[in-house]
Parts: sequence; structure tokens; C-alpha cells
Amino acid sequence: MEFTVKKSEMSFHLDSLSRAVASRPIKPVLNGVLFELDDGLTMTATDMEFTVRSKIPNVKGEGAFVVNAKTVYEIVKSLPSEEVKFSTNGDKLEILSEKSKFTIFTQDAQDFPEVNFPVDGAVYEMDRVKLAEMIDRVSFSAASDENMRNLNGVYFEMENGVFRTVAVDGFRMALAEEKIESQGNLSFLISLKAVKELSRLLSVSNMDKLIMRFENRQVAFEVGNTTLVCKVVDAEFPNYKRVIPEEFKTRIIVDRNALRGAVKRASIVTRSGTEAVKFITDSDSLKISSKSAGLGEAEETLDVQMEGEPLTLAFNPAFVLDALNHTNEEKVQLNFVDENKPLMVDTPDLEGYFFIVMPVRI
Repeated sequence: MEFTVKKSEMSFHLDSLSRAVASRPIKPVLNGVLFELDDGLTMTATDMEFTVRSKIPNVKGEGAFVVNAKTVYEIVKSLPSEEVKFSTNGDKLEILSEKSKFTIFTQDAQDFPEVNFPVDGAVYEMDRVKLAEMIDRVSFSAASDENMRNLNGVYFEMENGVFRTVAVDGFRMALAEEKIESQGNLSFLISLKAVKELSRLLSVSNMDKLIMRFENRQVAFEVGNTTLVCKVVDAEFPNYKRVIPEEFKTRIIVDRNALRGAVKRASIVTRSGTEAVKFITDSDSLKISSKSAGLGEAEETLDVQMEGEPLTLAFNPAFVLDALNHTNEEKVQLNFVDENKPLMVDTPDLEGYFFIVMPVRI
């Protein structure tokens, strides 16, 4: 069996495929990419939690083999010319490009696990750029600890014509939502590892739309000639709606960059592990301050538009900065309930996105 492909196209697909292989596979074949030639070239990689499948049409030939994912990717992207020729002989794969030649071992395609892809079930057509934005605006709030299965991911929810992405880690929450045409209700949690790969896939694609399919506790994202399939995390996501404040005692509108700079500067004199920056509201000003017995103190006052009563709260500066870094709006709105309740950060001009952070005891 032999076939010829373009280096740029093959390298693009192998980049995604190599990320899907298991870091510590239970079987050696899970280190590999399955190549299948039949009505084009189809390549599949999986760690049994999420799967990437890519197709290059108009490639002639028949047959199948498995080859180490990271090895073939490193080889292809290093080759000197655009035309790359692959040929198999027994359990060996030969890769040729100009005067460069590699021979690597293959594995039997029959040993590669069968992967089921959703074909029916719920189907949604989505805007690629919008979905990428919604994931970016919340995924930083997910727990990084993989053992916290119900928090180590992004929650997707379709409810009465509204699509939401939500992430929480126990100290903060981020939510983004957008109206969609479908009226069907659906919700599921995807691991942070799979979400990061989905984000990367969305960022490198030039497609306007993508198709999302949900069936049998699996969700597939079809972006052009690449499909990413994720198993839904079998864990109960927290009832995030319970922590969304309904009424506020104080509201402040402030320049986002000015607030970001003040919080960042104040955080310089906080100690790791005990980070806290005070927010002190008073009439038309917001004072940002911090103090550390061993380092010193900082204070900065910002001009703001304020409605409501004066309040004093403290927050982890990293959490506040994360929220400010994930919106591009000129102004942000700080919504306070009282000294012991979460702060909601949103924007006066951007609907469908907000961030909630728990205060730190002063």
C-alpha cells in the first residue's frame, strides 16, 4: 500500500491526533494513530475518553495500519518538501520526502479499539467563533485537579432556546450564554482536557460553522474534516443557579484596564497562599488596597460610577484578574450583595456573560 499527501495538510491533522493519544496507555496500540485508506484517508486516535478523527479526501489506496502518533507527527513536520510519500511493507512504514527517508514499525489495525461516533441523537449547528469565545470566557474557572471530576471541566447546557457554558471550582464561577434556534433541552459535562483540545481545534479552523451531536453519553464536534468525540463526564455538576445573586446592594461601573492595573499592582505585596486585596467602595470612588506584614502595603483609588451603599470586601486578586482578562469590554460592572456574599462581575454593554467570585475573610 502506498499513497502521497501534502506535508502541511498531514502535519495539521497529526497535531490534533497526537494530542488524543493516552499519556500512559493500557495497551501499546493506544500510543498510535489508525490510518485507514478507503474513499480517502481517515486517521483516528483515542485515549478511550476522547477521540479525534480526521479525513483527507481524494487520497487513493486501500488498507489500514497503526503507527506511533508522536513519532509520525515529528517526522512529517520535519520533512524538507511539501510532497510526502507513505508506503507499507509488512510491519514497516516508509516515509519519503526528497532525499529524506524514514522507516518505522507499524502495528496491526485489528488491535485498534473500535470507536463509536454519534450519528443520530440531538444535533446542533453552532457558530465556530462564538463557541470558541464562550469556552474561553469560562474554562479558566474550572478546577485544575483531575480528581475533582465534577468540577474539572466545562458544563454545556441547552435550555429553552439558550445555550450556556459554565465552569466552577468551588471559589468562583464563570457563565456565558447565547440564544440558539433549537428548543430542545440538554446538559452535559466535558473534561477540561477535552475542552482544551476542542478550543485548540476551533482556533485553528477556518470554518464558519460546526456540528455538535449528542448520543449515548457521547458528544461529537464536527469541524470541517476533523471530528472530536468526548465521553460525557459521569459526575454531577453543582447546581450553579443557586449561587447567582438576584438582588444587589451596590453597583459600580469602572474602567476595566484601570481596575486590572490597580489589582495587579496591589497583588505585588501579597504573600503566596494568603492573597487578599481589599475593595472599599465610597460614593464615586473605589479604593484597592493590600497589606502584608513582611512586605508592606499598597493603595490606589479609582474614579467610578456608583449606586448603593458603601462596602468593604476582600478577594483573591488572581481570581479577579482572570475575570478581567477574559473580557474585551472597555467598562466592567461590579455587583455587590453584602460583605459576605459573592461578587458578580459583568459588563454594561455585553449581555450573556458574568463571573462570580467568593470574598476572602478580612
